[in-house]
Amino acid sequence: MSRVKAAALRAPTSLEQATELLAQLATVVATIGAHDAQRVSAKQQIDAAADAYIVPLAAERDDLFKRLQPWYEANADDLTAGKRKSIELGGCTIGHRTTPPKLVFEHGKDADGVEALLHFGRTDGTLKTSAPSLVKPVILAELANGPTDPDAIPLELLGFAPKQSEEFFIEPIPAGVGPA
Repeated sequence: MSRVKAAALRAPTSLEQATELLAQLATVVATIGAHDAQRVSAKQQIDAAADAYIVPLAAERDDLFKRLQPWYEANADDLTAGKRKSIELGGCTIGHRTTPPKLVFEHGKDADGVEALLHFGRTDGTLKTSAPSLVKPVILAELANGPTDPDAIPLELLGFAPKQSEEFFIEPIPAGVGPA
């Protein structure tokens, strides 16, 4: 494979040539700035036009959600026969779901949890080492599955626990998904 040499740069050889190149550079920079300003302005116009449609629709969506939640709460057992947490209805899935687990330290803030792990020698995988902070996914996994080290003090005894809650939701079913 042969190499192609780049063309040699033509450096100015006089003050006049340098002045000319600098004027050309200033023009190019100004043109770039003008095009960039046009781009920003066009994006702002697009955003404003989209917001003119989206903001009232979002308000309507929120109103419908607020109106449907008490109806579903009052009728959930009849709708689900008491066997499910959600149903498909009117092109949406509506019901309750369990939120993903979040880690809580029952004896204070995360910094207190870091201190507890350090004090009891539970730093393997549970703490980031650069600046000690909790590795929450690892701790949540251990809370769910038990410690990998049978001699380790259980994290529950140190005050760690997962926290989950039930939340009401409505999600439209994407077109082409679901029962035929």
